[in-house]
Amino acid sequence: MRKIIILFLFFASTIAWGGADNILAPSFVPQAIIAKQIAPGPTRAYTFGGIFSDCDIKTNSKSNIKYCETPKSLILKDEVSGTNYRFDVNVLSFLWPKTENKEGAENWNGHLFGGGLFLNVHYSTFLEAGISPMFTQWIGPFYIGATYALTFGHYFDENKDFSANKIAGSLNLGGGVMGFMSNHGLGFGLHSGIRQMQILNVDYNVKDWIFYYGLDFLTYSNLPLLDESNSKGHFGFLTSIDIGVHTEKHPLMYWAFSLSLII
Repeated sequence: MRKIIILFLFFASTIAWGGADNILAPSFVPQAIIAKQIAPGPTRAYTFGGIFSDCDIKTNSKSNIKYCETPKSLILKDEVSGTNYRFDVNVLSFLWPKTENKEGAENWNGHLFGGGLFLNVHYSTFLEAGISPMFTQWIGPFYIGATYALTFGHYFDENKDFSANKIAGSLNLGGGVMGFMSNHGLGFGLHSGIRQMQILNVDYNVKDWIFYYGLDFLTYSNLPLLDESNSKGHFGFLTSIDIGVHTEKHPLMYWAFSLSLII
């Protein structure tokens, strides 16, 4: 795992030096799965992801310059379009109810009212790090979640001539639904919510609320038909895709992907 993390950081750093950066609070789907305890025992999620931002473009009829007009700012299109890669891990977790047997259990559908409090840390290319407290709560197959990311970063302009330290925050509120095929170790879900999105550079800070929706696909190790439900070392692997939707008054948009190892 350590070698994989180092390789990711090196790769992401080489392709994301300078320019605009995207600030988004993390997804709460991996932690919601931990709180559900569909495969008893896992308490930590390692998430790799990418964020790609853009806006609904307008073009000046005289100069033919493309720009993005938000309610509070007017900036060039190239300054909005950006890519960001990041790594998240939750370092602390408090779950309820307590799992009776962390090496396996007969409750193959997870906890009906499972929930949790989490503290996550993240590193994002190139020189950016932060913390994110998080809350999730299940009600049957549905769950709600909330998280706030506080991010500290050192940012450069496009030509790397100037740099500045900045602090940014982002709130994520939403929920989702997930169905589990317990006998096959598969889960399929939908989630949606509203996020604060920021695009940072040395010279500007664009911030807006964006509605988003996403798809989730989960594989996990709790397989009763194969008599693996009481084995040690349960794990899960989650793939998620998010799409941030623009409106007429709020032209910013994004799409994001993430891969999570839950152990």
